[in-house]
Amino acid sequence: MKAIILAAGIGKRLMPITKKIPKSMIEFGEIPLLERIIKTFKDCGIIDISVVVGHNSNKINFPDIQTFFNKKYDKTNMLESLFCAEEKINEEVIISYADIIFEKEILQKLISSKDDVTVVVDTDWLKYWKLRIDNPLDDAHETVTTNQKGDVISIGQNVNNVQDVDGHFIGLMKIQNNGSKEMKDVYHKSKLQSTKDHNPLNPNLTFENSRLVDLIQSMINEGVKINMSTTKNGWLEFDTVEDYKIYTDLKEKNMLNNIIKLD
Repeated sequence: MKAIILAAGIGKRLMPITKKIPKSMIEFGEIPLLERIIKTFKDCGIIDISVVVGHNSNKINFPDIQTFFNKKYDKTNMLESLFCAEEKINEEVIISYADIIFEKEILQKLISSKDDVTVVVDTDWLKYWKLRIDNPLDDAHETVTTNQKGDVISIGQNVNNVQDVDGHFIGLMKIQNNGSKEMKDVYHKSKLQSTKDHNPLNPNLTFENSRLVDLIQSMINEGVKINMSTTKNGWLEFDTVEDYKIYTDLKEKNMLNNIIKLD
């Protein structure tokens, strides 16, 4: 099993913290986020780990970790970073954002999934989001809805009511069996169909700025079954300076365990 970590972004909403370091190298509890993710992977037996780098890439240097450079990191989004490491998208692959940390049990549960495509979804996301923002839907851009079978039918789409949301994608997923081929097929088909004024993955973005969830939604639209591995919190996303301040304050007050248990 392999892992790909997407760590190329600039992290504009974390400036000035990210001015001289990548977003993934922000320290929390004196340990960089990326170091925590890599340790979690290794603790779960995954040693074939690749990191897609970009902004301040010279600051990312871990032994036995392969890196891929997204030379358009300042003009592209997660999806293009992922396909900088396309040669790794085969067989069993875990894909992870680099601005998150998560409990080992979440990864262990994901690894055990037998489905072709599985995304990790926080079904208690509202409790967590209310710590971060007054109106959760103002900044919850990767919400998930499911059908009666529990399959994901919508991800990363606009919603108007929290009652319509079944959870939030945490930025961690697994592909295997036919899932790798299906992901690559939908990506390349969409890329061929895209023009300067038309992006089949998301009409509101250029193709280069497509999100990972845009590709997942397009896979759903193509009839690909997307399984859901659920969690109730157990993770943190570092998206803004305010996030960092909130988590630091909770940690200092010994209240962070209400959301995530850190090693």
